[in-house]
Amino acid sequence: MIIPDKNLFIVTSALKPIMGVYSETERFQQTIDSIRSIRKKLPDAIIVFSDVSVITLSDLEKTAIAEKVNYFIDMSQEPTTLKLSRDMKKSHAENALLFNTLQTLKNSPQTQGMMSSVKRIFKFSARTELEDSFDISEYDNLFGKFVFKKRIPTWMNPPSIPNLLITRMYSFCPSLIDTYLHVIVNNMPLLDQGLDTEHAHFHNIPKKYLVEFDKIHCWGWLAGNGQIEHY
Repeated sequence: MIIPDKNLFIVTSALKPIMGVYSETERFQQTIDSIRSIRKKLPDAIIVFSDVSVITLSDLEKTAIAEKVNYFIDMSQEPTTLKLSRDMKKSHAENALLFNTLQTLKNSPQTQGMMSSVKRIFKFSARTELEDSFDISEYDNLFGKFVFKKRIPTWMNPPSIPNLLITRMYSFCPSLIDTYLHVIVNNMPLLDQGLDTEHAHFHNIPKKYLVEFDKIHCWGWLAGNGQIEHY
């Protein structure tokens, strides 16, 4: 019997999008630094890099990423995810990317054995880094739970949803994969109504499974304005 003891980081990425203030070279280096930050804190983590670039990556770029992760999933070959990214529907594309990545990890013969060793799954946006204060032991004894940074009051006026959940980094127990796939499906109609993924997540994550941390100990670059935010 395999005792799950691995942490899986799904690094979601659009290395070559058609929006954002950073150059392709800057985005690439920031992404490499993100992966290195995971390896530094958790050398034995399983890292899955899932990318939906609108512009095709070169073989050299793919190799540079692939040699630093356990699995590279090229979602630019998945037509729905690619179309959403091309249409600059960022929240839609991220949800589609996650849905298809989780389905691949769950159903592919190449990854089913690996998934049986996973005790927690982290969604980790590319161009994010773990802070030195990150402590994986904070996630002990959280079987059957989602963990997000503590909810934030909405900025919408008037509000249709009262709060939002930061989606730069969050995690969930593998027992919740099917629950989370259902969350993503339910997110899509809200995104069609003009809400973003962070409001949709707050609305659809079952609160009985939700744990909120005051601090999740990471920081990242904001593609829209170039600022850095700590979480």
